[in-house]
Amino acid sequence: MARKFVAPALELIMLDKAFNGEFDRREALLRFGEMYATAIAGDGAVEPREVVLAVGGGLGGGAALLRLAALRLLNELLPDGLRFGVRTYVDEGRYYDIAATGDDAAKLTRLLAVAAPSAGGGYLSPKFEGFVGEARAEVRFGGMRLTQSGRVAADLTISEGGVDVKYNAYLRRDDILLRFESSDRGRVELAARLLKLAGVDAEVKSRGGRDVWYVEATINKLAAGRKELRDALAEVVRKAVENGLVDAGRAGRWLEKLERGLTLREGWPKYEVGLAEGALVVRYRSTDPGNIEREAQRLKAMGLEEGRHFAVKMPEEGGRGYVSIRSEGLAYAAWLSVHGSGDQQRLAAEFVEHILERAREEGDDVYRKALEVVEEGREVGSMRLADVKGAEVFVGGRRHVVDVLGGGAQFEKSWSGRTLLRITITAKIDGVKNDYIMTFGRRGRDNAAKGRAYIREEADAERYSALIKALTGREPRVYRVGGRIIIECGREHLDGFARYAELADAIMRWLEETGQ
Repeated sequence: MARKFVAPALELIMLDKAFNGEFDRREALLRFGEMYATAIAGDGAVEPREVVLAVGGGLGGGAALLRLAALRLLNELLPDGLRFGVRTYVDEGRYYDIAATGDDAAKLTRLLAVAAPSAGGGYLSPKFEGFVGEARAEVRFGGMRLTQSGRVAADLTISEGGVDVKYNAYLRRDDILLRFESSDRGRVELAARLLKLAGVDAEVKSRGGRDVWYVEATINKLAAGRKELRDALAEVVRKAVENGLVDAGRAGRWLEKLERGLTLREGWPKYEVGLAEGALVVRYRSTDPGNIEREAQRLKAMGLEEGRHFAVKMPEEGGRGYVSIRSEGLAYAAWLSVHGSGDQQRLAAEFVEHILERAREEGDDVYRKALEVVEEGREVGSMRLADVKGAEVFVGGRRHVVDVLGGGAQFEKSWSGRTLLRITITAKIDGVKNDYIMTFGRRGRDNAAKGRAYIREEADAERYSALIKALTGREPRVYRVGGRIIIECGREHLDGFARYAELADAIMRWLEETGQ
């Protein structure tokens, strides 16, 4: 009960002092934003166009009035372009929702994006990650000077929500370094948040075990930032060339990076994308547990499951932890980018494009492999079996016409207790209607997915092969053992079957549950 009244009462006292010039206005905005964001993290919700704080229980109306009074006074301290309105809704059980919607929500989130609690540069609650999209961080170029060591330095100020931080930009021999340092960790956390809003993920670190904290980013990260930041840095470089402080060749390389930008998408950290023994590796690494947790939460918000689609290892004893995306996870993200909805689809589409862009930077082989995984994922469930009508295929030099009527897939147990996948397709092939059944199991030391069907007549085997080729684009392996003809399919055929909505879910679940 006390907490409901004490927090808004303290906010109101602080804002009143700031309004009367008895407390620093910027500090008041930061402290209010931190307290209000903390309240939302516990009893609220954040949507793309709505921010809601729920106030309820005994004397909820009184606590809601205090909150509204604080918000009214807050607006008196904000610049005109950031002032926002809220509405209060009364729910059942003496609960009150204080909601900012539409453009008002966008303005409120600009302040909360700066002030929401963080650690190491990452927000402490995944609810706040959405704030980044509404932020409009401004970047201003200040003066230029030479340091005592002869390095070229310039002032860059990043501001948002009525709050700003001045950074030092150093033009070094091989790159550009943007840095902020302070003995006040809170100020450095703020500097990291503002950098994040400008499109650059950077960790807060300590210097030499002393009570000095800093955040910094070099040219590759800076070139992946938002246009406002890249434009301001480009202005610094041009001024340095005009004043004869940097040679034109070196400046030209920096300007090329800044003007075209790297392909780190806004709001996403730099994922490592490469190949290991032919397999695709997608991984984000960091020494900061908060950053690892942030990425894990973002993947979960996208719809991916830990342990199924990605793995997490937290940093230990100063080492780096990681979030590692399995190929199945990237494929599922690609599927969500096409078949998902709302924020989930948007996040998945951004993630997939980010990974493809990073893969392209790593070379043709990496990009081809990443694109293969993504395209397979996008195709899962993209068709219906009945879409295959009048398909003409050639098997053994003979033409066959395939009309698929329907089908499905289900699990069954073998005599040894293994989980098998039974696929049944009803089709007319050359006018002959039949049910075609294939059973997939895991076989061999490599646990490969193999499907088999047993046929007695050559004509039936050829029609079966025509059906599989029409559905998957590949002929199966056909061979005879004793008096039976065996039709065998591999993983490439199963991936082809997974394109059909009637089969996709069962195939994906079977692959995940039986994989090793």
